[in-house]
Amino acid sequence: MSKARLNAGTPRRDTQTSDHPTPMIVHNYNGPVNWNQNNVGQASNAIFGDNRGNLSQYGGQNERKAVDEAKAMEYLIANMAPGAIHDSNERCDAPKCMEETRVAVQEDIMSWIAAGDQDARSKRIMWVTGPAGTGKTAILGTIAETCKEKGTLAASFFFSAFAGSANRRTKRCLVPTLAFQLMGHGGLTETREHVLSSIAEGQGIIFTKNLKEQFIAMVLNPLRKTQEQGNGTKEVPRIIIIDGLDECDAEQYEDSSTLSSVSALVRTRQKADDQKEILSLLLSATSDPAFPFRVLIASRPEKAIRSFFSTDGRTCTQELFLDDSYDPDADIALFYDAKFSIICRDLGIEPEVWPGRDTKLILVSNASGQFIYAATVMRYIEGSPNSSKPRAQNSGHPSTPHRRLEHILGLTPTTGAERSPHNPLEALDALYRLLLETCPDPELSMNWLRAIQAKDYAQSPVWLLRLVLEASPGEEQCALGSLASLLPTQLSKESLESPYMFYHKSFLDFIADRTRCGEAFLSDEQELVWKAQRFFQTLDRRKLVFHCFSAPY
Repeated sequence: MSKARLNAGTPRRDTQTSDHPTPMIVHNYNGPVNWNQNNVGQASNAIFGDNRGNLSQYGGQNERKAVDEAKAMEYLIANMAPGAIHDSNERCDAPKCMEETRVAVQEDIMSWIAAGDQDARSKRIMWVTGPAGTGKTAILGTIAETCKEKGTLAASFFFSAFAGSANRRTKRCLVPTLAFQLMGHGGLTETREHVLSSIAEGQGIIFTKNLKEQFIAMVLNPLRKTQEQGNGTKEVPRIIIIDGLDECDAEQYEDSSTLSSVSALVRTRQKADDQKEILSLLLSATSDPAFPFRVLIASRPEKAIRSFFSTDGRTCTQELFLDDSYDPDADIALFYDAKFSIICRDLGIEPEVWPGRDTKLILVSNASGQFIYAATVMRYIEGSPNSSKPRAQNSGHPSTPHRRLEHILGLTPTTGAERSPHNPLEALDALYRLLLETCPDPELSMNWLRAIQAKDYAQSPVWLLRLVLEASPGEEQCALGSLASLLPTQLSKESLESPYMFYHKSFLDFIADRTRCGEAFLSDEQELVWKAQRFFQTLDRRKLVFHCFSAPY
């Protein structure tokens, strides 16, 4: 055995050259030295004699591990989308089901979630779908809250094409956000070490991998290792919720070596590609024994998504279509009752007097089962919550909830006295046209709407769009101020750093569709010409602003 000899002999005092020598005791020892066995992290103030062997020192492993995990957590947080989690502050105003509404739908979903423990034949994916405006996001938001209270929610991700956070619009942050939630759940704490070690091992390079590799490294492998260690997953949560998959846009990848070529400017990847990639990943996960969760997905029945669920995912998916079998009219009636009761209380009106049962029935009928219609109608009747100056009676615009309700009831379908059963958005389209017509300058409003939702401007912050588009002071409010029932128009300073947000995607579908929008429609060419004109009209003002920013003080 190798030995290290400490100075042999009796203890002695070292002489010092200072005026006040400090004695140092040197202990003599002849024998083996095994520093690792005694977990010695550091040695100091020792004098060694002749070394007749090898001396190794190991220590600080726990400290290094803590540093690695802390760095890995930084990588993880930087690559996730906190705003996409169901209870994030970004979703504080997201729609939820009112009490006693959508009861049958919620019961069906909760029964399916609970069935996972009893029925091995039960399908592990549920797809909640239906036309635009049927309340899918409200339903899944409510289900997420219920499951969280029950301790059965594992993770959630709410895509949104119009959220303030750009990370909610693509697939990039999906897996990191799910992994972060899974490792923080009480029943899955053992996975934390494995998730962070997989990130630290490559110093965050995992976030540059494709979706499948990320999912294996940060979700499946940690679950497998936890099971291999005998910790099991018996008490883990049951459900992962993915909402708004149809709003997930394509992530584009550019080769820096070809940026100068024309082909590099072409968007070669479509949103359907990324949506199918996510679905394929989730389908594969549910067939893995290490993955103990069911997956609840909601989206509009767009072609690519419906094609996937009718082919690859058919045998593993239970579809829940939000049609008339769930009696949406009854729930919409309850919604109207609650909203009108609040208005009547605020105005000191007896609910039996106004608006009346027959009026509510008309509104329910016009909604055609679409909660988006009911929500938009009531937001219009209530008026902008941020409006401090009521309109004058002779301004040509309804100034009271009663007048605004009369205006709503004066709408007529575009195709005649009766709505076509093949276009459930017909009443909603009429409402959108009404809202545009109430603007001081509908054409100006339409130009602004088309510009701020155009692909090249949609992700720009509000302050920048104002700088580029606003030809005169206050023009933005003239163009958009009357549309408070469709998008926020009274913006805080913080909101100016984010893009414009719309309450309903269907409104953007409406203004982009000539057949639905009618005479107000603007072609792509008209949109481009208007934006180009504004770009040059505001050029001098932009130069002045940027000069002020760069001027020395």
